[in-house]
Amino acid sequence: MMKADTATENEVPVETALREQIAEMEASIRRLNERVSLYETLFSANPIPAIIYRLDNFKILDTNASAHHLYGHGASAFSGFTFLDLFATPANHDELAAALRQVSNDIGPVAHKRANKKPLMVKIVLFPFAFEGVEARIAMLEDKTNRLLAEDELRASEERFRELFENANDVIFIHDLKGKLIAINRAAEAMTGYRRSEVLGRSFEDLVAPEARSKTQDNIRAHLGGSATQHYELPLLAKSGSPRYLEVSTRVVYRRGHPVAIQGIGRDITDRKVAERRLLESSQELVEKNAELSNALRLAQEATQLKEQFLANTSHELRTPMNGIMGMVNLLKTTDLDADQHEYADAISQCANDLLTIINDLLDLSQIEAGRLALANEEFDPSESLRSVAKMIRLRAEAKDLELSYEISENVPATVTGDSVRFRQVLTNLIANAVKFTQHGSVQISLKPGDKSGTVRCEVRDSGIGVDESIRDRIFEAFFQADGTTRRRFGGTGLGLAISKQLVEIMGGQIGTRDNCPQPGSTFWFEIPTKVAESALSAGQS
Repeated sequence: MMKADTATENEVPVETALREQIAEMEASIRRLNERVSLYETLFSANPIPAIIYRLDNFKILDTNASAHHLYGHGASAFSGFTFLDLFATPANHDELAAALRQVSNDIGPVAHKRANKKPLMVKIVLFPFAFEGVEARIAMLEDKTNRLLAEDELRASEERFRELFENANDVIFIHDLKGKLIAINRAAEAMTGYRRSEVLGRSFEDLVAPEARSKTQDNIRAHLGGSATQHYELPLLAKSGSPRYLEVSTRVVYRRGHPVAIQGIGRDITDRKVAERRLLESSQELVEKNAELSNALRLAQEATQLKEQFLANTSHELRTPMNGIMGMVNLLKTTDLDADQHEYADAISQCANDLLTIINDLLDLSQIEAGRLALANEEFDPSESLRSVAKMIRLRAEAKDLELSYEISENVPATVTGDSVRFRQVLTNLIANAVKFTQHGSVQISLKPGDKSGTVRCEVRDSGIGVDESIRDRIFEAFFQADGTTRRRFGGTGLGLAISKQLVEIMGGQIGTRDNCPQPGSTFWFEIPTKVAESALSAGQS
């Protein structure tokens, strides 16, 4: 009995010790679980992207949510990668592997690959780590993409600004608030003749003409007083001493909200200023020239008036005796004359008619040039006007064995309103010219509606000598004929076409000529606006 009691007493301390060991182990497990839970919380929920990889083969063991968001891969995708797979362009595999195996290291920024192929630049910080009994490294990643892109954009912006600054056609300068030059561009060097090394650090006033040097400080004070921009003209002195002129616009340059400098952009207006000075210098001369021209114009107007008065008076004075001569010749031709005497009388009559035509042309020309020719506004039949003119000239055509014919369109109005006398005068000039310059063949006249609505067009086609292309633009000038032989062969003063052109234009129409190529001769035409007479309209309505 005593031995049994002794054994029972020894078993009690052993059982107690085991319970204590179990309790300690459970406490350790709880602590380990807490630490694991804390690790998982810190790792998984960490806003900093983190990746755990094996040290021997760089296989990715674990990643957090921030890494998933950064790279665009899920946990399952990462489990199939090595950490090396994330590098976009590993320059040297051995060097990179050695860097990734170091106990602690800072790498980058380096280029990594996202799932969406967008650029990614990261900085990597490595720490030693044991993961499930495997030696590993934990890589903490910092996304530097936006910062690097911003830095690249800033560098590109600075390069663009520098390129614009240097290659601008306008002068650009910057000086501090005391007027000391900080920068100038190539255009400023070219304009002033100074290299930038010669002027940087010097006062901007040294480049300004003496009479305008106060403008620099006035401009600075105006800007500091609240004026955002100043515009003014600024005279400069080039290195050679020659004056140069700028049209300047200046503004304040701020840094962290404080004014630090003045930037000016100026356009070289030297040529304009020189031209203005020359213009001012020549203004008096122009005034004197204008006075001389005014006096010459007055004398010319007086001379023109005298000429017009002389032509009008002379024409009227000549008409009276000419009408007497023509009347007496006509009476003489009614008497008993032999053949020779009758021929002489016809010659006198023809010469008198020609001279009277010249006198009438001179009088018409003087009235037109003086602007005193008034058009009548009366009803007439354009077709009848053509018939009467053709009948009058037919005798001349038959005397030269020429066929004179006309064609009148049925669409020509029977009665129009206008100046019938001037209409017949133009017809007479063109038809008479065609007969005069045609030796063989025919003269054909057509009267029809014009190309434009409300116009009448007349064309006179002949088979005569034609009009050379070189003188076509001058054929309607006063006193102009093709050459001297034309006047000797055919006579005339060269006024008929000039008067016809001016009459047609006064009536609001057009006149011209063209070749009949390949047929001989030429065609003269004119087209004038017409207004159907009210009597014709009333008759049509009835």
